[in-house]
Amino acid sequence: MDPRPQLLEIALPVPLDRTFSYGHGRVAPGGVRAQIGDLVVAPFGRRREVIGLVVGAADLEPGRTSVEGADLKDVLRVLPPEYRIAGDRLRLARWLAGYYALPLGEVVPLFHPPAPGTRTRAGGPKAAPPYPLHDPKDIVLTPDQRRPVAAAVDLLDAEAYGALLLHGVTGSGKTEVYLTVIAEALARGRDAIYLLPEIALTPQTLARITVRFGDQVAAIHSGLSAGERCRVHEAAARGEIKVVVGPRSALFAPLRRLGAIVVDEEHDHSYKQDEKPRYHARHAALVRGRENRAVVILGSATPDLETVTGAESGLFALHGLPERVGAGDLPPVEIVDMRGSTSLEGFTPTLTEALGQVLEDGRQALIYYNRRGFARVIQCSACGEAAECPNCDIALTVHLRPRRLLCHYCGLTRPIPEVCPTCGADAFLPAGGGTEKVELNLQAHFPEARILRFDHDTTRRRGSHQRILSAFAEGRADILIGTQMIAKGHHFPAVALVGVLAADDGLAMPDFRAAERTFQLLTQVAGRSGRTGIGKVIFQTWKPDDTVIQAAAGHDQQAFLVQELPTRRALGYPPYRRLARVGLLGRKQGMVLEAASGLAAALRGQFAAPRLTVLGPAPAVFARLQDRFRFQILVKGSLTQKEKAWLASCCRGLKETYRGLDVFHDIDPTAMF
Repeated sequence: MDPRPQLLEIALPVPLDRTFSYGHGRVAPGGVRAQIGDLVVAPFGRRREVIGLVVGAADLEPGRTSVEGADLKDVLRVLPPEYRIAGDRLRLARWLAGYYALPLGEVVPLFHPPAPGTRTRAGGPKAAPPYPLHDPKDIVLTPDQRRPVAAAVDLLDAEAYGALLLHGVTGSGKTEVYLTVIAEALARGRDAIYLLPEIALTPQTLARITVRFGDQVAAIHSGLSAGERCRVHEAAARGEIKVVVGPRSALFAPLRRLGAIVVDEEHDHSYKQDEKPRYHARHAALVRGRENRAVVILGSATPDLETVTGAESGLFALHGLPERVGAGDLPPVEIVDMRGSTSLEGFTPTLTEALGQVLEDGRQALIYYNRRGFARVIQCSACGEAAECPNCDIALTVHLRPRRLLCHYCGLTRPIPEVCPTCGADAFLPAGGGTEKVELNLQAHFPEARILRFDHDTTRRRGSHQRILSAFAEGRADILIGTQMIAKGHHFPAVALVGVLAADDGLAMPDFRAAERTFQLLTQVAGRSGRTGIGKVIFQTWKPDDTVIQAAAGHDQQAFLVQELPTRRALGYPPYRRLARVGLLGRKQGMVLEAASGLAAALRGQFAAPRLTVLGPAPAVFARLQDRFRFQILVKGSLTQKEKAWLASCCRGLKETYRGLDVFHDIDPTAMF
């Protein structure tokens, strides 16, 4: 025990680009001395407890009670060593703060679970039903699989950083490459992280990894309790866990000697956090890999265009898996033209007949529709007035279970009206569909079929992801209906048909990535069919001749790239120029527009064209959400660290100037909303 009190400099999770001075050991001398990298609990303003990072520590001068005229408060406690942010994790934290132009304290919450030190209840968490697996016991890698494994092993043996892009068609055995590389890392005393874009993929992947590596494996994700997340974090810090699986948060696990990082479905926009700190987990994974001299594998059947061009420039070593394992063919895709065709509740005769045949054959089907609820809008049949959210500029969605109107953006709920509040008529027309309506229609048309729905509404409860997916994987259901959650990475051997109800649905989004995302989703969901045996895919679309639809139907990314990349280059969008987005939000539209116009003028004065281009201000895609008006400004070009810092300081200055204004900056945004 060292009795000397300390003066600590602490980075706190607040939007202020500075550190704060605290005392330690004055009230109870002789305790644990804090060191750089320790997490501490301290009072701040009206908050009794916040968690901060120690970035400086020195002996406190005897009798000193203030710093720069302010009374010196003491930290309440120092968290155990398992929560210390040191070495590669501290370097990663500093990189995140610098690259994304954030105060260091605002990235600190990424590196620890909520409520550090929370204990799990007696007896531990209830065990889930094991996820059914269909992997063969004796797996022999193909020559195409052996090549990326050999490249990764060379890097592991040399203890050198390297990044590989594993571009493999759906069903080509990418997961087996990942697991083999992880096994090679473990054999050399190294640890591994396996990143997934969403929690929905965790049960299947965790089951496969656990079968291979036993109790060395654990998952980290937001679906776990605080106690469970703390238990995994502490066990990883002590070296008891060697492989961590999960979405973005798994990247920051305190593994001792990291050797391999897998970023599965690396194209997925879920890897970009859409709230502060707005970082991209794929980019951060590459930095953590570099800091550990580890191998990083980016894998996808539809790589992000920035990753594709990175491989072309030599940033990543490209390895292709062009064929499905077992010599099975990719499923043929039939494009059904909805123009002039007859359809019953969104189902064309072609798709209905195909569903009937699959059910008769005792196989399974997936129905993909990226809209949840029963109807997108409810409209008065007399005056045409639609029920809209009073807080957002969008219509309320009709849900039947429970029966209500719901805003998918602010969460407002209202009962379905008996009469129109505008004209008093009592007749309404629900327009547009959703997964709930699709489920009811299929139940009516195929009453003997066992149907499951997998969307945000059916997966709210803890463990619901695994229950639904396990039931379908075990053959306890015939049809699975879902949103894009079913399009990513799932392996269902008995699926013989995938039906897409509105293949062109995403093309109209006002986002330069709309074509890319549509191609990726269609290709991915099509890849769920025919994993074992003959499969088929049906795209129902109003735009059958669109190049994106045609390329996805042909499983042809090269055809898509030939069309998309020249457009991106001509317009100056990623991957050829970088983006920064500034969002401004407030309840007074005039104030928000005034602040946005002033900021845009300041940016144009500071950033020289044509190296940097400033677009806007313009209303956001959703001009009002949660009763706040929204404007955005885009900056295109290669922003330097100094320019990003200046942009961030301008945003902070606006918040101080305009009361009630919220301003944020987003470096490398992946969505325009």
